[in-house]
Amino acid sequence: MSHPVYVLEFGGFGYFLQPVIIMKQTNNQSLKWELDRERFRIEDRFPPPDRHPERRISDILTGLLRKDETENIVLPEVIAERWPVIAGEQLASHVRPSHLKNGILYLQADHPGWLAELRRLPKAGLLKKFAAIPDIQEIKDIRFQLDPAIRTGRK
Repeated sequence: MSHPVYVLEFGGFGYFLQPVIIMKQTNNQSLKWELDRERFRIEDRFPPPDRHPERRISDILTGLLRKDETENIVLPEVIAERWPVIAGEQLASHVRPSHLKNGILYLQADHPGWLAELRRLPKAGLLKKFAAIPDIQEIKDIRFQLDPAIRTGRK
């Protein structure tokens, strides 16, 4: 909601040479432009076009969250079923495949120590094992993350 802005201008001299003050209503944008013109000594009388209109942060975040939800691709059941065989029992008990998005498989560890161990594993070996599974889209890369349920204490 925008409130009216009043500008006091010198209107000359009135009766008995007293200054006359004129109060007129103006909009916020033109007032801001006039102040900027004066402050920065800009000669152009008209403001530049508004390239980035102001938006509420809630609208921006809602758009980002909605976009992220639509892009998430569910993990194929084949990968979830074969995960203990691919990773080994010990690793599979602490690391789980989360989702597959745009050819990138996301693996989530339940502890920072296991996350460090994951990063030491050669990705090429895991990628070869995933490539041997029929009927899944090509996995181009693997990303390692700490399980968000662990970080927020919701597990």
